[in-house]
Amino acid sequence: MRGLGRCISMVLIMLISIQIPSIVAGDTVITAEEIEVFEAGSFEDNAIWSISSTSGFSQNPAQFSTGIVADGELSFTHDRPENFGEITSWSSSSPTSSNYSIGNPDGFYTWSRGPNITLDGFEFQGMSSLVLTNVSLIIHFEIPDVLYSDTVRIILGGVGNEKLVKTYTRTISGVYKMNNPLVLPLDDQAQWTWQLVEGAYVTIDYVSQGGGSDDSEVRVDAVGMRAKFLQPWYSFENVKATNELIGDGMPVLDFGPYDGDVNGLVAESCGLTTEDETPGTWEFTVAAPYNQELGRIHVFGDGNFTIEVMPQGQTSIENWQTYGNGDLLNQSDVTNSVRLTIYDGCISSTRIDLNDPHLEVTGSITGNITGLSQVGSSLRFAMGDYLIETMPINLGSFSVSVPIGHALPSHTDSVEFGVASRFQWASDGSPETLVIHIESVSISGGYLLEWDRNPVCIELEDIQLIEDGGGVLLPLSVTCTDDLTPEEDLVVSAFSSRGDIVSVYSEGSSLVIQPVSESHGESLIRLTVEDERGNEWGDSFRVFVSEVEDPPVFEGLPMSIYVEIGETATLELQIFDPDSESLVVTSSRSWATFSEGTLSLTPVETGVHPVEVTVNDGNNEYSEIIDVIVTSKSDLLVESVSITNSVTGDSMIIDGQVGRIVANV
Repeated sequence: MRGLGRCISMVLIMLISIQIPSIVAGDTVITAEEIEVFEAGSFEDNAIWSISSTSGFSQNPAQFSTGIVADGELSFTHDRPENFGEITSWSSSSPTSSNYSIGNPDGFYTWSRGPNITLDGFEFQGMSSLVLTNVSLIIHFEIPDVLYSDTVRIILGGVGNEKLVKTYTRTISGVYKMNNPLVLPLDDQAQWTWQLVEGAYVTIDYVSQGGGSDDSEVRVDAVGMRAKFLQPWYSFENVKATNELIGDGMPVLDFGPYDGDVNGLVAESCGLTTEDETPGTWEFTVAAPYNQELGRIHVFGDGNFTIEVMPQGQTSIENWQTYGNGDLLNQSDVTNSVRLTIYDGCISSTRIDLNDPHLEVTGSITGNITGLSQVGSSLRFAMGDYLIETMPINLGSFSVSVPIGHALPSHTDSVEFGVASRFQWASDGSPETLVIHIESVSISGGYLLEWDRNPVCIELEDIQLIEDGGGVLLPLSVTCTDDLTPEEDLVVSAFSSRGDIVSVYSEGSSLVIQPVSESHGESLIRLTVEDERGNEWGDSFRVFVSEVEDPPVFEGLPMSIYVEIGETATLELQIFDPDSESLVVTSSRSWATFSEGTLSLTPVETGVHPVEVTVNDGNNEYSEIIDVIVTSKSDLLVESVSITNSVTGDSMIIDGQVGRIVANV
């Protein structure tokens, strides 16, 4: 086998049986940074927000309140117009005894072709506290015929000097205002107050030019003063903006009924409940991820329970600390043991948030809030079923910072985050505009960990080799993967516990396993695959080298040798056999003998004689053939030699000429 190994370099590529891959601890964190949990709170994308509004207790859209995401903020605008009311007071008395013109229009009228018709007594009881905005004069009357030269004047009195507010003369037809009354705005006639309106009077004066019959007459059914005022009113509107928050990556650690150890409790559909109405315990351990801190503990469900937490490794009962639901853990940077003692009810889950996440909001409120009800108006923030914060609507800047870990969705869920404003007013009817600017909404506590994971390789099985046989090349770039380092750049190293039996070394990302010459047995190979940051995957396997008995070999035998007959030639042979010391050397010729490492050749006749030399160790033999060329010395005697030049005939021959040489023996 040894000779064959010298001639042929044999490398076998072996397929190793696949087992479940194992990951060795030691992954490296390459990035640890704080990130924003609620990216929608920057308000850069209005498409991811849903905005709605309602009016009062109905589901009808609000009339005066809107919401919008624009210019990097969420804003709620409440723009409430003036709320007007009108009331008309008909005259209740007449200094001119024009009684048919008193009261509401009823079809009865006072007529005149000269005497004045004066009406007063406009009453507005209970209106003095309201803001008066406009006053108009209402007259139901008619002038049945054309006025050629006569005139009808309408005069306002009781407001200082009498004021002529309307004149009819030289009409082309009669004036008919019984069913469609004359309405005259009086805003510019006086600085109106309720008292001034009530003290006013109105005179309708028919002025005849004389010198003949009157052109017509004036008929007055009713005279009234119409007051427009700000009407107090009460109502409310709601505006809401929502966004769906996905739970993936939330800074929370959730534990369910099947996590940890349970004693005296049973798992029901609702969670953990007591067994036989006696208290039971639920214990588990919690550790924060790399470079993070444990925050608050939250227990979900109904019932009575106590929460106790102790840093892991402590054993004394005094080390248990009692916490309330939602309390911040004192030992935030170590692994903690958590124990819940449940007395009754049903507990569905427990959560420990990370880095104590808070809802943080900044914004401002501008405008007028005089007519808003401070009790009924508010700005609210909610997450799922949890109302996180409620704040009153006051002018100026505001900020919110409140724990929100209990309301965050789990890693596989999503919840709706909402911001809502309730505008409830009880105003005197004056217009108001206010805007709630929500500049940013964020949730702290988020984190990002980027890992350089250990290489992952297929586990290797034990390998069988043959003594002095070929080795094995394991291309680990095919059987290993890494999250960042290319497979061909992985560094492979190995150690053989028996380097005298198995040689192991790396070539790039491959492993070469080679049996040591003339050795057999067992060696433990410890393999390490390393990525560019030094993360490792390790494995060990055994290599068994089966023994193979080697045949004897020898060196020093040439292919041929010249021997003069009658003489003896000797050759020094080096014989090797690692497995035996009892060697027998024979030859195919009786005159070829071997003794003490020397082969003696004494041929008895001339010619070429093949001689086969064989070495035998009792199990194997090895042979080589040598050609022995046997020669005999000549008995001739040369007496003379003559040389003749074929051209000149003399004995001188130069280079390039032809001559003859004759020897006499």
